[in-house]
Amino acid sequence: MHRRIWTITSALVLVLGASFVLFHKVTSIGVTAEPLESSEVNKSVMKTHTPTIFMPGWATSANSFNAMIGYMQGERTAGKVMRINVDFFGRIHVIGRLKKTDINPLIQVTFDRNLGNSYQPQAKWLNQILMLLKRRYHVNEYNAVGHSWGGSAMVTQLIRYGNDKRLPKLHKMVLLSAPVDESIDRPKDVLPSGKPKRSSHSYRQLIADRNNLWANSRAQIFNVYGSANGEDTDNSVPIVQAQALRYLVRGIVPQYHEILMNNTNHHQIHTTIRSYKLVTNLLFGKPGSKP
Repeated sequence: MHRRIWTITSALVLVLGASFVLFHKVTSIGVTAEPLESSEVNKSVMKTHTPTIFMPGWATSANSFNAMIGYMQGERTAGKVMRINVDFFGRIHVIGRLKKTDINPLIQVTFDRNLGNSYQPQAKWLNQILMLLKRRYHVNEYNAVGHSWGGSAMVTQLIRYGNDKRLPKLHKMVLLSAPVDESIDRPKDVLPSGKPKRSSHSYRQLIADRNNLWANSRAQIFNVYGSANGEDTDNSVPIVQAQALRYLVRGIVPQYHEILMNNTNHHQIHTTIRSYKLVTNLLFGKPGSKP
């Protein structure tokens, strides 16, 4: 009897282990790369050679932006050329190739370790990725799109390390429900100046480092957040947590914009046609086009 129970238990462990490996493989690989040819670019967008990095949020990997990247490729507005994976040991692996002639190239970032209690490691890894892109591929400017903690890591990297001359300059950043100060929940937690009445240790560190933003003061930052059911939250990130970025960039980054997506929860803000179109337009829309 005990042997039978042990056999069944062992089989369950093997099945669960195999399921985890399969799930991890599927969610980490990402959509197939489809570099965009000049002759087939959608006429509604500009042609640029600036690469766009996609940063996933907590507990997600390639699955976070697979659908959005797939949409852009299907619409011929951009094309994935590369995936950069950070393994469990923090080692960076590049899959694909980035060429100077690529049009609206997309780079999908994935992490094998994405279940931590902080996004600080992702901020450091992103910094290493950006250094690699400049050193190996001569990338001088980049765009970045991040959801949730992926966006938080992008903000942290930009403010903490952005003045390093070994890094490319930020051209455009699109944040999708990215909490910048998680110690606040309601509008009354914020002073008239925009500064939180109380703040987390990480936010206080960003305040101390905010002058580093001058190195990227010409960047365009689009802070997109959602409201579910008319509430001041997307059911995961309170709007004020995302708006905490406003105080950090004030007086330094003039092209800072906030966009509210009504009737949009934390998941929908990066997984709906509406969000795909918005991000596409913010990144590649022709002058005068409305988001």
